[in-house]
Amino acid sequence: MTAFPSITPTSRNFKPGTYPQKQYRSLSGVAIKRTFGNQPFGAVLQLEYANISDATAVTLIDHYRTQTAANRRFQVSSNVTAGMSATLAARASASVDNLRWEYAQPPEISSVRPGVNTVRINLAGEIRDPRYDD
Repeated sequence: MTAFPSITPTSRNFKPGTYPQKQYRSLSGVAIKRTFGNQPFGAVLQLEYANISDATAVTLIDHYRTQTAANRRFQVSSNVTAGMSATLAARASASVDNLRWEYAQPPEISSVRPGVNTVRINLAGEIRDPRYDD
């Protein structure tokens, strides 16, 4: 498993996953919701790297290419969650819920000026069995 590059993002947006649930409605209109699991799935981590060099942008793009080409998931480093409390960082890194990250879409690169870029990355967290992790 290749680790995500240890580059601290300028900003991050974290959405914890949801529990697998199904809502049923009776004939009388009463709603009943059932939960079918004990772990959340589908977490989202949006990262932005503002004003980074071309070389740093290439590092992020290369990671995307190698992971996506081989359909591999990964964990994020502590640099990605730098600035968060230890408890929040554990949830955002997905280590608490056995989530592994994968790219939700290709990175978006905006050229600010020659040699300076802003890169936006969207990651999706899915439950993985730690014994058989990619």
